[in-house]
Amino acid sequence: MPLIQVDLTRQLEPLDWYLEELILKGFLNLIASLPGHGKTAMLTALAWQASRPNGGEFLGRHVGPGKTIFVDYDAPGDGRSVRFWLDKHRAAYPDGDISKIIVLEPDPDTFGMGIDEVKQLGDLARATGVNLIVVDSFMAAFPGADPVKLTAVQGPLWYMRRLATETGAAVILIDHLPKPMSGEKAGARGVMGSIAKPAQSRTVHLLTRVPAKEVQGRNVLRWDVSKLSFAALPEPFGLELNFNADAVRVEETELPESYGETKTERALRAMQSVLETRRGTVIERKELLEVAIREGNVQHRAAASALKELVERLGNTLLVVQLPGRGQPVGYRLKDDEDQPKPTASEHQTVETPPDTDEVLLHTPLHQNTELPQKDEPSVVRELRRRFETGEFIGQSMKLPVGRTDDLDKVLGSYFKKRRLPDGEAYDLEAIARVVVGKPETGMLGRTRHKPLIAESA
Repeated sequence: MPLIQVDLTRQLEPLDWYLEELILKGFLNLIASLPGHGKTAMLTALAWQASRPNGGEFLGRHVGPGKTIFVDYDAPGDGRSVRFWLDKHRAAYPDGDISKIIVLEPDPDTFGMGIDEVKQLGDLARATGVNLIVVDSFMAAFPGADPVKLTAVQGPLWYMRRLATETGAAVILIDHLPKPMSGEKAGARGVMGSIAKPAQSRTVHLLTRVPAKEVQGRNVLRWDVSKLSFAALPEPFGLELNFNADAVRVEETELPESYGETKTERALRAMQSVLETRRGTVIERKELLEVAIREGNVQHRAAASALKELVERLGNTLLVVQLPGRGQPVGYRLKDDEDQPKPTASEHQTVETPPDTDEVLLHTPLHQNTELPQKDEPSVVRELRRRFETGEFIGQSMKLPVGRTDDLDKVLGSYFKKRRLPDGEAYDLEAIARVVVGKPETGMLGRTRHKPLIAESA
């Protein structure tokens, strides 16, 4: 695609928020959590509020009226998962209009979102004038993209960004958090996989569940905004799913003291907010440390440690700049959307050609690492991997070499922990195993068309 020169003298329209200072229209928004932590419940609640005659309210923020497309690759099957929650939201707010919510899912023989599906989605969004598009989830919609590899992730993200640009809708891509390691807080490492995911998204949101014992048995989530381009990062807040008979309401709530923002987290958020709101501008290290000390109420050493953590978190989206002066001072600058002029709602992010996009979207995600350790590998995992790599099981009936299917999670979990597998490899093996034991809804195998796999007891 040729380069075009931007007219910097032209007045730009203001940004358009779907949900004030949380979700942007015309851009890609990323929401991630561990499986089963309420993403579908929350996003269907947002869609239902938009279906009301004059719009509605979500977590104290106004939601304008409009249509929604919900693309369900994560749990397809007559829309049951989405309809379950929509029925509960309708019981709480009966003035909503179900016809304003369009649910799409793949046909039984197609797994993963390819170029044809992306075009179909864009055409439908433009024809119906939707304000919100939800794709659930990255791993299920793009099973051919290794979430750890930057080059594999960029293609699908490029298409999601272009979808937002061309339709003007808020595109929300649902993703996952890595499983926390021993003693680690959920969400501490951010979104699972490549730094390209948050880099290509304009907003990134992390949802983590507060243990029921900390909130008297209630269903409470902590909402962290880890990236919010063009606005200051808000303090983490709580939301609660309030069930009453057949109805459910999503409401903002206070977080327990132990799950509120720590001093270090506050210092991190304050520094990132300065970088985000002054995106493209070099900010001296000294200034960032002063912000951390003042806003986080921490000492200089703690502020310096927090800045080091922030630099690691932001990765290649942050430039370190050598400044003139004594002592070789340094500054930091957030890249301005691939270092192009700042986009707005009317002039969105520059659409660059992704590398090998067609291949990433269309190929079956065969395991690329053939040098996984063999020693002490459970026979069920070894056999699954061998058959997966050779393609033996595609369209065939299989027998589990050992164990019961009920033991699968336990066996694989132990194996992943013992071998310290990267998240991408662990998810690949888990997806393979689930398909083989007859759970294809959580183990997608790319866009190849094949007969259902059948698991037979040994």
